[in-house]
Formats: sequence, structure tokens, C-alpha cells
Amino acid sequence: MIVFDEQKYVKLENDCNELLSNNQVRFAGIVNKLGNLIAGGFKDGTNPFKTDEKCRMMYMQMALEISMRREFDSSLGIVNYIASKRANALIISIPIDENLLLISAVSSASTDKIVDKALQIFSKQRDEKNV
Repeated sequence: MIVFDEQKYVKLENDCNELLSNNQVRFAGIVNKLGNLIAGGFKDGTNPFKTDEKCRMMYMQMALEISMRREFDSSLGIVNYIASKRANALIISIPIDENLLLISAVSSASTDKIVDKALQIFSKQRDEKNV
């Protein structure tokens, strides 16, 4: 059984909510290496493009994709983020410690601006952990 620190959960929820304050971001969530959503979610009033089952499959796929890409970290360097621009959405995945931050935004959103803001928000978490 995995024990999850409630204080860490609250911090992750707050960080995801801070990302969701961007009007172009529809979803911000933390997914563990098994593809389980452990914090965050869709912005209030936002309808997902997929059913809950399809969302879960997507979380698992993104976790697997990052895991597979990490196989090349020693030769190519660490993965900073992966972005996929689609007709209906911009999907960004960012490794955050042992987990994965998934972000879905409107397709016209700026990848760089969203990634920069996410790293700024979640680097605060890393800095606080190292104090």
C-alpha cells in the first residue's frame, strides 16, 4: 500500500489550481508512475473531451511515454517536457519528481508560457522540500 502525505497532496492540489487560474488551461493534474491521478483535475465547468475511462488510459499512456523516454537520459539528458499540439487541445507532460504533471490547454495556447509557469509553480515545491 502506498502512503501519501496529506500535506504534499494539499500542496499539489494548490499548485494545480494555480495553473488552472490561467484561462487557457483546461486541466492540470499530477499522475503517478502507474497512471493514477493523485491530485488536480479539470477546471470547474470544463467538460473533458473523453470519458473517465479514456482519461485513465491517457494518464497511463503519458506515464509510460515519460518512463520510456527516461531510458535515454544518460545519453540525451533528462526530459524537460513533452508537448503535443492537436486540433482541439495542447497536451503537455512535465516530470515532477517521481510523478508527472499533465496539462491540457486550448490548442492556441503558448507551450513555452505554460511550461515556464508550471516550472515556476512546481519549483517552489522543490525549493520548500529542500529547506
